[in-house]
Amino acid sequence: MFDGLPEELDAALRRAATPRTYRAGQVLMYEEDYPDQFLLLTEGRVRVWRTSTGGTAMTVHMLGPGTMPGCVAALRQMPYPATVTALTDIRALSWPADKMRQLIAAHPELASNFLQMIAERNEEMLQRLHEVSTLPVAQRVARALLRLAADGAPGEGGVQVALSRQDLAELTATTLHSVSRLVSRWERAGIVAAGRKRVRILDAERLETEGETAK
Repeated sequence: MFDGLPEELDAALRRAATPRTYRAGQVLMYEEDYPDQFLLLTEGRVRVWRTSTGGTAMTVHMLGPGTMPGCVAALRQMPYPATVTALTDIRALSWPADKMRQLIAAHPELASNFLQMIAERNEEMLQRLHEVSTLPVAQRVARALLRLAADGAPGEGGVQVALSRQDLAELTATTLHSVSRLVSRWERAGIVAAGRKRVRILDAERLETEGETAK
């Protein structure tokens, strides 16, 4: 959001921001609530999920630092289309919705950054839809993990991504059984190490090979 902004606007935004913290498992936004803030994640990862008409939860996104969950709803002054839950402890910056909308209207540079963020999220959704329609499960799951690893937590044994196997299944439009079987195979091959609500990528190159489109 701050990329390329004039110093004066950058400073004004930072002064107007209120730091927020959320514990893992805490809900940041509820589906159908009206937004009263713009929220920028600075640390941690959240799960964005919706409830189907049958009452089943469906993971839509996993978002990390630099993203603004619910920003489209806040811009359009409409209810949140999904619930946002903290997967890890979260640090964030918050602005009153009315104040941020005024700033966006007054500063083309800020409006351009918001358009860029929304365009990137839309592009990601289109890519995922294409993958669900055309790729086998292994390739979809590998690509999803690699995308999530881009802002994951690097560690001594690789990059850790905070999500459960069920979340991964929902993100890739497959079943928990298929994901569990696949992750277990990759564990035996030394590509990943899985734990409770986390997957650590041990060998990104081999995972990239798993995600390549079949010839």
